[in-house]
Amino acid sequence: MVKNISENEYGAEITSMIEGFVQMWIKFESLLHKEMAKTQQLDSPPDMAIGNNYDNYSLFYRVSSVIYPKHQLTMGELSSALSVPFSKATRMINWLVDNGYVKRLSDPDDRRIVRVTLTEKGSALHQAISNYMRERIQELLATSLTTEEKIILFTLIKKVVSTLQNLPA
Repeated sequence: MVKNISENEYGAEITSMIEGFVQMWIKFESLLHKEMAKTQQLDSPPDMAIGNNYDNYSLFYRVSSVIYPKHQLTMGELSSALSVPFSKATRMINWLVDNGYVKRLSDPDDRRIVRVTLTEKGSALHQAISNYMRERIQELLATSLTTEEKIILFTLIKKVVSTLQNLPA
């Protein structure tokens, strides 16, 4: 039975849920470096000139998650998908190219257009991070939710994601 809650309680519940997701993501990121070092025999994380090791994997995964499913994107498409200015997307790609994770391709129909795609090294790292995240989430769900609760959770998340995808940029 669902209890009626006030707008203030509803807002507090949403805030609590968001904070929980953020904390979960932080915990995942903090474990990511160790896991990648074990599974990929990496001595160090992607050698980025920003923040800490966790930021490096997080930024790589954010960019690679946009490129990977589409195989290649224009810089404009990437900038839009990441919701960052074109100049920031260019700096991200410069780092990824310099470190062998992405390569630039020229467009045969328009030399002004630059496309980006993951290299084998970038695809392998993307897959390793995706596998790690999937396994951790499966472990979490297996120990905390029944099959029926998982179905309800996935249904609700899909509805929210669908709504978010339809929001204007």
